[in-house]
Amino acid sequence: MRAAKQPPELRPTNRRIESFSDAVFAIAVTIMVLEIRVPDRLAFADDAVAFQEFVTLLGIYVLSFVVVGILWANHHYLVFTLPSTDRATVWLNNHVLFWVTMVPIVARFFGQHPTSPRATAAYAFVVMMCTGALTLLRRHAARVSDNRFHRALHHRVFRRAWMAMSLYAAAIPLAFVDIRISWALLLVLPAMFFLPVTRTDAMLRSAEPERSGR
Repeated sequence: MRAAKQPPELRPTNRRIESFSDAVFAIAVTIMVLEIRVPDRLAFADDAVAFQEFVTLLGIYVLSFVVVGILWANHHYLVFTLPSTDRATVWLNNHVLFWVTMVPIVARFFGQHPTSPRATAAYAFVVMMCTGALTLLRRHAARVSDNRFHRALHHRVFRRAWMAMSLYAAAIPLAFVDIRISWALLLVLPAMFFLPVTRTDAMLRSAEPERSGR
């Protein structure tokens, strides 16, 4: 049963939580790009080892940028569906941001040691936790929202989120069995959330009674 609504004067808007979150996402991306340095050895000589290390770091940066970008895009649409900001929203959002700030750490570890099962497992774990934290915030948004369209949107994303978390969890032990399988999962899974779900015929039909009753 939902708690009684507070008067408008006691209901803060989502503007500050969105601004703070955008800043954290931007800082995370900035830290990641600052870790990419072109080796001096490539300036005047052909160094295959240095070139391979640089390409690996750049590749992990691209992957991590896509992951953070997808998290930010989904977070952007999610915050839009929140009717107001309460204490639970603030701390669930802080939980999301904590794991986002961990991405640059494991991205550097993974980029420097791409063949290490521990580095691969650590990267998969952090991205799994990012997805899980965002899913908890989404669950809260679905619970407090009075908009049927928004609730249908959240429930549609839940199915993909649980599948993604399960596969990220599987990538952790698989890194110690066959690291290539973990790499494949880390590369393929972001595609599940590349485009946020915003509009489907089924969700529109489920929201129709709400609109017709107004």
